[in-house]
Amino acid sequence: MQSYDVVVVGCGPVGAVLAARLTRAGLDVLVVERATEVHPLPRAVAADDEVQELLERVAPGVLEGAVLDVPVRFLGARGQQVGSLRFPPGVAGRPGLALFHQPTVEARLRTLGLGEVRLGVAVVGLAQDAMGVGLQLDDGTDVRASWVVGCDGAHSVVRRATGIGWAGRDLQRWLVVDVTGAVAADGFTYRCDPVRPSVDMPLPGGHRWEWLLADGEAGFDPRPLLPDGVEVVRCVEYRYGARRASTWRRGRVLLAGDAAHTMPPFAGQGLGAGVRDAWALGALLPAGRVHEYEPLRRPHVAGMTRLSLFLGAVLETRSASAAAVRDALLSQAFRSSWLRRGGPRNSRSGVLEL
Repeated sequence: MQSYDVVVVGCGPVGAVLAARLTRAGLDVLVVERATEVHPLPRAVAADDEVQELLERVAPGVLEGAVLDVPVRFLGARGQQVGSLRFPPGVAGRPGLALFHQPTVEARLRTLGLGEVRLGVAVVGLAQDAMGVGLQLDDGTDVRASWVVGCDGAHSVVRRATGIGWAGRDLQRWLVVDVTGAVAADGFTYRCDPVRPSVDMPLPGGHRWEWLLADGEAGFDPRPLLPDGVEVVRCVEYRYGARRASTWRRGRVLLAGDAAHTMPPFAGQGLGAGVRDAWALGALLPAGRVHEYEPLRRPHVAGMTRLSLFLGAVLETRSASAAAVRDALLSQAFRSSWLRRGGPRNSRSGVLEL
């Protein structure tokens, strides 16, 4: 049976950042990933200044080609602009918002030294004792590690095998459409239309739209709403959720990223939360300070989840009368210089000091 210091389950951005950090710290790392290739379609798209800094420290140039310094607009019920902001430069002068192509970022991260990587291999069994964790893999091998970190997403096999609770709720259904091609765009736009709330944003080489689906609605054809000359590369329905693990550690098993917490995408903080987890664990685990991990990370994740839920509630208002009140309050709020500077979005989580 092969033994490792750490087995990282999942090789998305979170698992890759963690594995790179642990390997550089001198630990013997195995990464297990059930997929054989990087997922070809974009999912997460946004990084604030701190997340940009973390990614660039791990892999210089990883965000090359990203759309930078994008203004954010809120349009009201009648299509009128009720406010706009541009997140100020942050860590090392990095722009407050970058929009990237996730498959490209993942592929670049996988070129780093991640230790031993086994693609197309899944965990089918897990048992731990006081000294470590044994894992059964579906390639017929068994491995053992001092620590296991589940970076394997919201449906985490590691979390379920360890018996860690998963609390929270599912939210509204949204239709997400990604296209390639030239699209005229004025920035990242929240369209707070009570008839059909939507969000759209520029991406490298293309654009994304997201439309709220009504309860019971089977879906709708977005093609009449798309500009001419673009190619649809993804059109899929999502039901976002806000969930959290009851604990991020049980014995010698740890959770990071979506395996530990999920939030709706409206604040652009989901992937960033996972990258921050990975950065923190990459410092704390080699130093024997694992007990500091969840107390450090949970408060910031909780704050960004609350912000995401609040933005979702603002955007998803379906009552015309409530939307009129919302627009008036938003317009008044945007007169505050604090809100124009980014307001409640806090990109300083404390992990950069590790």
